[in-house]
Amino acid sequence: MSERSNAASLLAPLFRRTDGPVPVILLGAGASFRSGVPTAGEAVKQIARLVYSERNLSGTRAPERVKPTEWEPWLQSMPWFIEGADRLPENFPLAVENLLVPAEFRKSVLLDLMKPRAGLSAGYKTLADFVMRGLTHTILTTNFDTCIPDALKDRQPHIRTIHEVNSRPGDFHQFNVYNRSQIVWLHGRAEHYSDRNASGEIGVPDRELTSILRPVLDGSPIIVVGYRGSEPSIMEGIFAQYKAGRLDFPQGIYWCVRDGETPHPNVQALARRLGSNFRLLTIDGFDELMTRLSRELEGFDRYTSEQDASGAASENIAFDERIVEDASPEDLDRDLALSVLRTYCEKLKRAPVTHDTLFPLMREQGLIVRDGGTDKVTVAAILLFGKSPQVFFPHAVVSVTEAGKKREIYDGNLIGQHRKLLEKLETPAVNPPLKVKQRRAHEERPAYPPRVLVELIVNLLVHRDYECSEAASVEITPGSGILFSNPGGLTPRIAGRITLDDDGAFTLDESITDQRNPSLCDIFFGISAMERAGTGLMDVRTLMAESGGSSAFYSHKDDGKFEARVMQPVASAGSGTVARSDVPTGIYVLNYLPFAVVPDEVSIVRLKMPLHARPADIDLSDCGVFVDRGTELWSLVPLSKLLDRLGPIVDVKESGSYIRQEIEASPDSKRVLSWLLRKHWERYLLRFEEEGLILEVGRKHRAYFEALDRSNRTIVWDSAQKRNNKRDVVKKRGSESRIWFENEGFGYDVAELGGVWCVRIKPFYMFTGYNGKKPLPSFVRTSKATSRMKFDRNKNVEADLTFWSTFLGRGNETINIGNRHVDDLVLEASFLTVEVPEIGLINDEREHQNRMPARA
Repeated sequence: MSERSNAASLLAPLFRRTDGPVPVILLGAGASFRSGVPTAGEAVKQIARLVYSERNLSGTRAPERVKPTEWEPWLQSMPWFIEGADRLPENFPLAVENLLVPAEFRKSVLLDLMKPRAGLSAGYKTLADFVMRGLTHTILTTNFDTCIPDALKDRQPHIRTIHEVNSRPGDFHQFNVYNRSQIVWLHGRAEHYSDRNASGEIGVPDRELTSILRPVLDGSPIIVVGYRGSEPSIMEGIFAQYKAGRLDFPQGIYWCVRDGETPHPNVQALARRLGSNFRLLTIDGFDELMTRLSRELEGFDRYTSEQDASGAASENIAFDERIVEDASPEDLDRDLALSVLRTYCEKLKRAPVTHDTLFPLMREQGLIVRDGGTDKVTVAAILLFGKSPQVFFPHAVVSVTEAGKKREIYDGNLIGQHRKLLEKLETPAVNPPLKVKQRRAHEERPAYPPRVLVELIVNLLVHRDYECSEAASVEITPGSGILFSNPGGLTPRIAGRITLDDDGAFTLDESITDQRNPSLCDIFFGISAMERAGTGLMDVRTLMAESGGSSAFYSHKDDGKFEARVMQPVASAGSGTVARSDVPTGIYVLNYLPFAVVPDEVSIVRLKMPLHARPADIDLSDCGVFVDRGTELWSLVPLSKLLDRLGPIVDVKESGSYIRQEIEASPDSKRVLSWLLRKHWERYLLRFEEEGLILEVGRKHRAYFEALDRSNRTIVWDSAQKRNNKRDVVKKRGSESRIWFENEGFGYDVAELGGVWCVRIKPFYMFTGYNGKKPLPSFVRTSKATSRMKFDRNKNVEADLTFWSTFLGRGNETINIGNRHVDDLVLEASFLTVEVPEIGLINDEREHQNRMPARA
């Protein structure tokens, strides 16, 4: 009767369809078994032992010590007991009705009985991932354990709202066919005394519940897992025939049973009634099925809109979810959004976002809202990815003050602010290593554990109240502490549950959490920039105490501010002397710009003739960047566009699109891909000709600045710490009779580093003649380069890299080098950094100062 082929292969197409409704999942007790929740039969045994212990033994012996020879005859003697070893599960509603009285005792026993003692199983975690990815929206359950809500809550804030239907009387209004995440408790919940588990309750269909569910059940495929099908409330209610003579459930019911399990007579009757609309599938178990489905559906997501414009305009939603009326998607840095959300999807194991799926994903996240066919952007979208967010929110900046004097303003979008603030607070001037006295010895530690600064920066950016027209601030007192101050204070939910001291100080409670800005939290959680809600400040308190320092948190009602203050440990003997550990950890900047996004496919076009022999009417100007290999053309441009433009000279059958991972598996193909990426980079560099940066003639893969009208060339640029820096990238040298120029430049190549494609930058000096353009003879350049090396120190090298990343990225967070028809080729505009345990370094400050770390 059942199909023994791979059930996951049969069910996967239901989730993968893009032109139909997503499946509805119905779960029974069998789904929760691996989570430590007893099945119906095992629950009957535990109830019997408990009640026998309390009633017959007056609690003198623990339930688990009650012998089967005691409770089994006692249970079987009950007039309501159904005989038969295979019918023990059918006694569960009878045991609830007759043994678990009064109502409070029933609630207490059921809640304890249904705790997932083994933790969430793999099946529930996968199911929550499916909900997050839009593969299913509605989960029906006959259970009342907490596995489903716990699994979905573990995916918050990526799953924004969890709707629970029939969890308490009169909440049917929670149900909506458009809800992206909803649980329907078919038998209610024990916590609210709404559970329907007694025999009289599960024997009566809930007509109102059935009525609201019927449109979804008729319009969606239904997958049943872990449910026996014995209760009339389900089989005669949910699965009742809707109209006489009509073949119900046109999208099909897929009923899963474990191998060797005989379907309940009710299920067999349903199968006969539905005919081809019913399929019985054999599975090993709920967890095994979900694991196999996860493999089948890897890399597939369905995007749906979270809210429409009317919802985003409501005063009742969070401020960061509201529409910015004067803004449009054109105000967003799409390359930055693509780069960040690519990381977001990778961390959450979602399908990689592309240029084509970027806006659908952002609509799902509530960052972009559809209004009458027009896309509008929300506050969070502007704050996260805005090109100039201060145009709309001038106060969305962070003021950093050192020693009460030096003041800097960090503006731009939050992704950029986050990076720049981290760079600032990680400098030795702000967070120096200190010798801290212990009981028996000195121990070297950073003034502030790095994770503390990370948490407080994220808290400053993500949890502030952007509706308040004040800036956030960081006040650094060297050698003492750092004060982080946010406008807006605590959220009403948290403020109502804590007690403030006279000075506004409060003690953290691990159970108190809230999210003022759910959209911002979603992205920062998703890129692993912050931990789960409520844990960040707890970690700050713990880490500061462990490091020998301290922390304090304040909420000031008078000015509506939240403050977090961290105080560093006092240095040994009152000194701020820096000491080097035998096993220090250093953060090194590598001269590699990593690719944030690379297309997943490479087009390889087989030509009937070399390109140089092509007919005159075939124009290559619209073919984008490609590598010409004689009778082969390699490109990241979609194959369809290339075939359209090169049609007459293409061998269509021999041409195709290839997965990039397959290309990378072959050393020769990988070399060609590297060549193709380099050509994209060179095409991008041509944009800097007006600023004097030119590509060196030949195959040396170098670029350098030319002089400006036979004189110096100066570039003005902004760093994270200072604006309007001036850098002479071409300097006139020599005497009037023998003028020559020192021109800054860099060599470049494309390389793979730890599985990540990168553009490697090697700064160098080109030495040119009297016009500042033509290179001097090679032997002269070699001599001058040798003389110039004595001025290069590690600090200069790092400053070089900072300048080049800022200049080449034009001050943005990303660099799009895709060119025509290629939107998904994006570099990060910051060089890679690595944290390295410097094992074996000598604990001697003078030797450390004389030593130069290797250049990447």
